[in-house]
Amino acid sequence: MAEKPSSQEVIEVLRGCRIFSGMSEQTAHTLGGLPTASFCAGDILAGGEAFSPRLGVLLSGKANIYGRGSGRRVLLNRIGRGDVFGAACVFFAEPKNVSTVAAVSKGRILFIERGCLETIMKSDFSVAAAYIEFLSGKICFLNQKIIAFTAKSAESALAGFLLEQAERADVLHVAMTRLASILGIGRTTLYRALDTLERDGCIACEGKEIRILDKNRLETRY
Repeated sequence: MAEKPSSQEVIEVLRGCRIFSGMSEQTAHTLGGLPTASFCAGDILAGGEAFSPRLGVLLSGKANIYGRGSGRRVLLNRIGRGDVFGAACVFFAEPKNVSTVAAVSKGRILFIERGCLETIMKSDFSVAAAYIEFLSGKICFLNQKIIAFTAKSAESALAGFLLEQAERADVLHVAMTRLASILGIGRTTLYRALDTLERDGCIACEGKEIRILDKNRLETRY
């Protein structure tokens, strides 16, 4: 979708996005009529000198989201078709960018300004609810990152993550690559940590399934 998409193509991408998956026909009509913009690899899509309170939706192409730590740029996430960025900044009290979004390929993007979002949320509760759910998920993700960054070891970080998940279920289904990314460790280190916790009788692993056997032992490890 590098070329200018039709209104229906824009709506199709939006319905595949968590925030707009349940949007009303009126919301779809409104968003489908908004202008889209093209971008090239290397373009800064958000986080430049100027602050703009708006939500970005990638209609095609790919981009990286960067934060800053100790004066250097840190990769936070990679996004593609149907992914959004800027959700937390749209309603910031202060006009401040907290991350930079840089394109890694050509593509097209839809920007939804704050005023438009507010109007949609007032008339379409499904979007408001999905927006809140989306931000709640981001908070949980950041909490997991904090647990990982403050842990004394990989085993400690993994134990803390599993204890948090145990509040919802004793069985976790997750790809090892994703889990390693969440914890900020390499896959080899993750497998060693899993083996250690399994030998201690804290968990049982089989493929992508991690079963929590002993929360008390996990708390000791954490």
